[in-house]
This record gives sequence, structure tokens and C-alpha cells, in this order.
Amino acid sequence: MAVFILKTWDGREITLPTPLAWRLDYGLGTPCDSFWVKFLWAGGGEDTLAAGYRMTVVEDTQPMFTGVVDECVCQWTEDGCTAEISGRGMQALLLDNQAEAADYQVATLEEILRQYVVPFGITLDSGASLPAVWGFSVASGSSCWKVLYQFARYHGGVTPRFDRLGRLVLHGWTDKDPVVVDRTAPVTRLVLRQRRYGVLSRVTVKDVSGWTRETEIDRDFETRGGRARRVLLMPKNTGFQARRYNARFQLARSRAGARLIEVTLAKGFAAWPGDLVKLDRPDWSRNGVYRVQESRVTLGERGKETTLVLGAADAVL
Repeated sequence: MAVFILKTWDGREITLPTPLAWRLDYGLGTPCDSFWVKFLWAGGGEDTLAAGYRMTVVEDTQPMFTGVVDECVCQWTEDGCTAEISGRGMQALLLDNQAEAADYQVATLEEILRQYVVPFGITLDSGASLPAVWGFSVASGSSCWKVLYQFARYHGGVTPRFDRLGRLVLHGWTDKDPVVVDRTAPVTRLVLRQRRYGVLSRVTVKDVSGWTRETEIDRDFETRGGRARRVLLMPKNTGFQARRYNARFQLARSRAGARLIEVTLAKGFAAWPGDLVKLDRPDWSRNGVYRVQESRVTLGERGKETTLVLGAADAVL
């Protein structure tokens, strides 16, 4: 059974009553992880709930979620008094805080963490090793998350993300044996989504002077009628490889959402974002090995369920 523990700003820890329903959403940075829980609550304790600013979810002594409280709602109806608390993962702290514009002759991982991550109490899950970046710029209005993402993903080739303890992960995938979803798995729903909206056909990256530009084209998508162009303006001191990689990355990232599979299983915590899943269903035409991009675990009228969003195993995320 999942136990929700509310931490208050003044140091208290409150174990919430047994939930009536809950939902835990896990992703790979986009969208941000999130939670929602509903439970019975006695009137008069609203200020106690309002003091909560962090939420921890534990099941069988194992941490399942760590996040930031965004909203608390208390309701009085004919059926009694209930409360709902919702929020996001620790990434929310980086999304909600804006960075000052800055230009670095050489930006190191240590400096990026010191300026844009450590001030919010966020720690690493383990050691990280990312190369220094020459001519790294922080645009005015950028969130701390955007700064970290650009440094790690565009230049270091690593997708930044958070684990269930709320720690920042800055290393590649550690692939284990795939989770097998075969004819014995308790599958209640399978969906294939094939999108054209949001898929880019070409990306042009140029510097502020307009003299230097690089264009990447997805000719296969253009052959199939795709027409979606983006023009990205990069700081003047951004190197050639960074511009080219940015354009290529944008194309590959858009293709990652072109074909997605959703599978719902009648069990909790079936797999986590980044895990490999092997579909082996006799009545399914898209069997193969995929990577989990999103995972949603819920408790409702039908008990626990997990919905996994699966994409290509080698997709750029």
C-alpha cells in the first residue's frame, strides 16, 4: 500500500490517511513528474495541510516519489470532508526559478551545478562527468532547468532527469533485461498513436549576425508530405558543432513523438521511464523492444494500474 507523507515547512512529517485515490506520473524531464492524492479529512485541520511543502510516497518501505506540493484543496460535501493534494517532482524547483543572463568563456559542470542546481537543495544521484563547454551562454528569461538541460543534453549528450528520491540524474541509460509484456501480462489496453503534428521536417540554426547558419533536413518526412520548419537563433559565440548538433537534435527529438505505444496493465509500478519493455503479444502488430518515455501509476475504482508510453529504444529523448 502506498503511504503519502507530507512534510511541512516547520519540520513536521504527517502521514496522510489511507488514500481514496492517487496518481503518480513519471517522465524524462518533459513532462515534469507529478502526483495527486485524495483522502478523507476531518474539518478543522486545513492549516496543517496548507503548511505542507514536500511530499514523499513510500510503498513497502521503498521510496516511490519525492516532490513539491503545489496545491491543497479541502472539500465539504454531503458525502463528507475530503482533501486533495497535488504537486510536481523536484524538477519543479528548477522550472520555477529564473536564471540571470550570462556568458561563460568556459562553463564546467561544477559551475552549472553551483549556480543553477545546488541553491535549491537538489543533489546528484551519483557522480557525473560532462565535458566543459566553450562559449556557453544563458539567455535572458531562461529557467534554471533550461540552462541545465542545454548544457547536459545539447553539449554533453545526456538527458537530465530525476529519480524517485528527487535526486538529479546526469548519466546515460543503464539498460537491464527488458520488462516482458506477453500474453500472460495483465494488459487491459493497447494503443498505437501515429502523429504528424509536432514532427519537424527541417531546422535551421543561425547566429545573431545571420552570417553563420546550419540546416538539417528530414528528407524522409518531407517525401511523405511533411512541412514544418523551425529557425533557431543561437548566441554568436556558439561553436559550429553546437549549432549543428542542436539542429540535428531538434529533428530527432521531434521524431521521437511521431509513433508512440500506450500499454495499460492491471498492476502497479510495472516499469519506470528509461526502462526497456519487450512487447510480445500474439494479437499485436507492433511487437519489439521499446523504451519507456512516461509511466503513470494510479489507484482508483479498478485498483492499481500502470500506463506506459513507449517509444523507439534508440529515440532521442
